[in-house]
Amino acid sequence: MEIALTVEQEAQLLHIAALEGKGAEEMAREVLSRGLKTREASLTAFLSRGSEGMDAVARLLELRKGNLLPEGVTIEDLIREGRA
Repeated sequence: MEIALTVEQEAQLLHIAALEGKGAEEMAREVLSRGLKTREASLTAFLSRGSEGMDAVARLLELRKGNLLPEGVTIEDLIREGRA
């Protein structure tokens, strides 16, 4: 696989590689590897939070079963009552 870099990216890669005393290809592989690991960890954490959110919604829906407002009472009525 080949990756086309911008002139700025290539210059930055060469500069960092020189500072660390490595070849540009070796540095590119290291940087890409670190970036991929970071991205994978980030996506894994994001996706696991998504399932936690779905679980929370399911729990809330389960808790509200059987909890109905009396006939003719609205949520707005309850809010006004709470402010009085």
